[in-house]
Amino acid sequence: MKRFALVLLAAALAAPALAVDAGTVDAVVPAALLDQALAARAAHAADVAVDRHLVIIDYREPSNVRRFYLIDLVDETAEALLVSHGRGSDPDHDGIADTFSNTPNSKMTSLGGYVTAEPYYGAHGYSLKLHGLDPTNDKAYERAIVIHGASYVTPALAVLGRSWGCPALEVGVTQRVIDTIKGGAFVYVVG
Repeated sequence: MKRFALVLLAAALAAPALAVDAGTVDAVVPAALLDQALAARAAHAADVAVDRHLVIIDYREPSNVRRFYLIDLVDETAEALLVSHGRGSDPDHDGIADTFSNTPNSKMTSLGGYVTAEPYYGAHGYSLKLHGLDPTNDKAYERAIVIHGASYVTPALAVLGRSWGCPALEVGVTQRVIDTIKGGAFVYVVG
């Protein structure tokens, strides 16, 4: 019994923790990036139905950096999470998204402003549809670019796996994030 307890303890200690940094917006999100996102959100104000939350994804950072920012504009808090990028945006699989596209079947990440739509259950479990609001991403819904969970998004990897263009999150945070931002939150993607 003692050995079993030690094995359980060792497994718990070895299991990677979810990659989350949280705190005040000022402490978690770079100020210039937040200003850019708020300006883009203001430009698309007519499309935004969820005023409380904002998402920023900074694909200028490598994949093993927490670059998905979930921001509560009322409480002025934020958390940073791991997020994948499209395999077409990183053809050499070095963890850096180099190229972006709105072309169907490119498997690339698209930049610009999005608004969240409805959640659904699909091939990747609980997922969230996105509507692209800019010419750089206006085919997102047609391309099935969605927020979903993926086992290849984990702090245990030095370079995260790549999606087919979707911002995929750690499985353990996906439902909470989707339920927080579904139905009209603004998502700003920069790269």
